[in-house]
Amino acid sequence: MKKIFFSTLFLFAISNVTFAQEKKEADAKTLAKAELNELVAEITLDNSLENGLYMLLVYKHDALAKATSDNERNAVYETMKSKLDGSLSPEQLKKLKSNKKLYENLIK
Repeated sequence: MKKIFFSTLFLFAISNVTFAQEKKEADAKTLAKAELNELVAEITLDNSLENGLYMLLVYKHDALAKATSDNERNAVYETMKSKLDGSLSPEQLKKLKSNKKLYENLIK
C-alpha cells in the first residue's frame, strides 16, 4: 500500500514540475506577443524583423525568469537595448524612443 501511495505521489510531483515549466514557457511567449503587438501598433515592421523581435522578446522573458541576481538582469537589459537599437532603423528608433513607456517596457 505504501508503494502505491508513494508511486502516485511521485507521479503527481513530476507532472506538476513539468506543467510549471510549460507554463513559464507559455507565459514568456504570451508576454512577448503582447509587447510585440504594442510595438507594431507604434512602428511599422517588415515580417522578418517582426519575427526576429518576437524571438528576442521571448528570450528576454525566459532569461529574466531564470535570472537570480541584479547583475544577470542588468545583462539582459543591456542585451535587449543593444539588440533593439541595432535592429531598428534610425527613424524607427527615434519614433520608439519618443514613446518612453513602450521603450522602457521593451528593454526591461
